[in-house]
Amino acid sequence: MADKQKKTGRLQRGILVVSLAFNLLVLGIVAGAFFNGGGRDGPHRIDLTVGPLTRAMEGEHRDAVRDALRESGAFQRIDRSEIREDMQILLATLRADEFDEAAFRDALARQRARLQSGQDAVLDAITSQIEDMGPQERAAFADRLEAQARRAPAARRPHN
Repeated sequence: MADKQKKTGRLQRGILVVSLAFNLLVLGIVAGAFFNGGGRDGPHRIDLTVGPLTRAMEGEHRDAVRDALRESGAFQRIDRSEIREDMQILLATLRADEFDEAAFRDALARQRARLQSGQDAVLDAITSQIEDMGPQERAAFADRLEAQARRAPAARRPHN
């Protein structure tokens, strides 16, 4: 009975971890699309917990946020390469006959650190731009932010 519970617990933990790893991989892909797609005036959608903030930025402030992110070193090609490498480590540990919990945890910790670094860079860039705004500009930004918060992302809007 205890052996069956142990196997069920491992299976649930494995599923949870694979789900987390997949989410981190998707985040890396989204960050890559943000920097490589859409052109200068195209849609730059990235949601690192501050998605509506980045979408509510306009003109020179949006450009400054993008430039600050590029200069920060967050989301470099090496990061995407390392994300892929860590995903391979995660997959290998899941497929191995013996589960290497330490290797698995280390790979997830590296992914989490990359995510946190990217989030910090986004928050710093946005905060800097908001600090440079006057009261009227901040009020207009607040209005756009409110509209963004109410609106579903384009992919989730109903197609009529």
